[in-house]
Amino acid sequence: MWFLRTSATWATILPRLILALTFIPAGWNKLIDFQSKALSWQVNFGFEYWHTGVAVFVEFFGGIAIAVGLLTRLSAFGIIVVMIVGIWVAHLNNGFYPTYDTYGYQLCLIGLAYVLLFTGGGNYSLDKRFF
Repeated sequence: MWFLRTSATWATILPRLILALTFIPAGWNKLIDFQSKALSWQVNFGFEYWHTGVAVFVEFFGGIAIAVGLLTRLSAFGIIVVMIVGIWVAHLNNGFYPTYDTYGYQLCLIGLAYVLLFTGGGNYSLDKRFF
């Protein structure tokens, strides 16, 4: 299964670290206040509770998985999907300039996740050890 393998590179450490430091706290903040976040997303964007649950799961647990390099390609794919949906429903009208609430920032995160989607976790990952 190609999505479990990883390439023999050390270059993925920095993208993994940046994504982990970005998504673990973001997912945690949504997880600890899930009810109000889910209600807010339902009112503002029309998301169901389970949509919010999937996004929070991908951000928090996907961030942890990327941090340790386990199922890196799958986690990176999830992050790309969540960021594309975020751009489409929340950030597209805020402009490109890469600050937190614009789609330029999300595109930068997609770029980092894209690298991991095609390279895997690299040499220093659990993917390398187990698969």
